[in-house]
Amino acid sequence: MNTSNLISTATAPSTAFTDFILRQLRCAALRSKIVTNQLEAAATALSAGMISPEMAILVLAECGVEVSS
Repeated sequence: MNTSNLISTATAPSTAFTDFILRQLRCAALRSKIVTNQLEAAATALSAGMISPEMAILVLAECGVEVSS
């Protein structure tokens, strides 16, 4: 009996599940890029004096970043 075929087929994920996970990872990567862009925009606006530090803290909160004092 060839056990290598049994092991490889038993542990191989389904193509549909793999595609689903890949889509989820791509979405997460895009969401992280959006948050990065929002944070960089807030930093640029703050350094240029376009927004107050309080407003920058609000932007951080909207992005899910907790600011502790």
